[in-house]
Amino acid sequence: MSLIVAEAWGPEGFGVYSMRVEPDHWEFVSRTDGPARHVASTGFVDVHIHGAFGSDFMSASSEAMLELNHRLWELGYEVWLPTTVTASSADVLRALEALPSLPMIRGFHLEGPFISKVFPGAQPPEWIVDQWPLTGAAWEWNQVLEDPRLRLITLAPENRGALPWVEKLSRSGVIVSMGHTNATFQEASAAVAAGARHATHTFNAMRGLHHREAGMLGSALVDDRVHTELIYDRLHVSTPAARLLLQTKPLSNLIAVSDSTKATGLSEGTTLDMWGHPCVVGKGDVRLQSNGALAGSCITLADAFQNLLTDFGPEVAVAMCSRNPARILGVGLRRMLVFDRDGTMVATSMRAS
Repeated sequence: MSLIVAEAWGPEGFGVYSMRVEPDHWEFVSRTDGPARHVASTGFVDVHIHGAFGSDFMSASSEAMLELNHRLWELGYEVWLPTTVTASSADVLRALEALPSLPMIRGFHLEGPFISKVFPGAQPPEWIVDQWPLTGAAWEWNQVLEDPRLRLITLAPENRGALPWVEKLSRSGVIVSMGHTNATFQEASAAVAAGARHATHTFNAMRGLHHREAGMLGSALVDDRVHTELIYDRLHVSTPAARLLLQTKPLSNLIAVSDSTKATGLSEGTTLDMWGHPCVVGKGDVRLQSNGALAGSCITLADAFQNLLTDFGPEVAVAMCSRNPARILGVGLRRMLVFDRDGTMVATSMRAS
């Protein structure tokens, strides 16, 4: 593949471009009015991924993480943040010890334990830490919070003593995300004023929208300082709800995430233990056997890209899966992915600089 015409985000914004794409080099040649047979995107950036293909960040060896990294690369990933779950500080520190230093891994996302007991989702409730400052056994978490690889943290801003930490973490360069939270509109807005700029898997595991109390969801929807994650497997969030989000928020504030678990890629009917919960893989989902609740997702960002491309078009899909998350992480992307109109990847390129 050499000269192609593709819809892409290019030097003049989103449009149709003539592009030169070789295995070790790609460039935009010119903007054109011609029909585009392809869609081009820089590499995928996933800021919320627990694992896939039988591997979980919390328990995987360095070798397993290397293999997972390779398989994500084959799917079009360029950057990802391995994501923890609520667990003991010792378990999280062990996971961090096994985290390899790789160009694709630009830090980690700490999801839990500083979340709400009202909205734990599939997070193990026995390890939730719902108040600050950290004293007693919880003091050990300071070692995790001071790790220079920490790039993003999900917390419940309504927890006692949380706001000073929101301010401290955001000032240190950590992206503070509100999630697994029962925060009211006022509590969420106070967290944004303190430096929170992100909402974890919007709509899921948070106080919903009510016309008398707009809640955490309402705050995320109306405040353009807040970037909103979306798990777009069409199960965690329906297409009409996703459309509401897209029509409410600026496109630049929308972040697609996989929230992928080790169940991703496993066959339907597979039973497995996830974070102490017996779970079963269904048709595109993984659920707790105890109550049927969703326990993370069974998609990668490549799947989310294809869903977004089908339902909302290439401008949205490329922005949410690559351009926007790269911007909030402050990373430059060197990879280019080329897709047919149906979302099938037909070529990749990686330029030196």
